[in-house]
Formats: sequence, structure tokens, C-alpha cells
Amino acid sequence: MTIDSEFRNPMDALVVGSVRNLTGNTSIGINDDFFDVGGNSIIAIRLGQVLNEELGIPRTVRVIFKNPVLSDLSDALSDLAGGTA
Repeated sequence: MTIDSEFRNPMDALVVGSVRNLTGNTSIGINDDFFDVGGNSIIAIRLGQVLNEELGIPRTVRVIFKNPVLSDLSDALSDLAGGTA
């Protein structure tokens, strides 16, 4: 995935791109709240699976619920992944 100018880093691109794909909402940005843009518990589970496959981080669903703003989610995942993604 390429980094669009709207993203701060590759993790932002991964998180937003994944949420866009799962919700079908292409206008989602890094500062949006997952639940305000169409996310729900089922999509959170699917997003957790996608992120776990990409990053190898377990229990990502819990991280999603604790960090529903996508920029916060990206930061939390970056911390869990050791700053790489």
C-alpha cells in the first residue's frame, strides 16, 4: 500500500485503507471515529483479523474498541508493533 499525502506513516495508510475497504466508505480519513463512519462490532472483528494478519498483533479488536479514532488506533498499533509497519 502506498502512503497518500493524507497519512502520517504506513500504519495510517493500513488502518484507514482497511476501514475503507471493510465499510465501503471511501471518504474516511485518519481523524475519523471508527464507529461514526459505519464501523460496528462485526466490522471491528473483521478489522482485527485484517490487522492481525498484517501485523501479527494479537487481540487487535480490544485495541480498536479502546482507540476508535483512527489516528489513535494507528498510534496504538504502531506502539504494539514496535514502531514498524
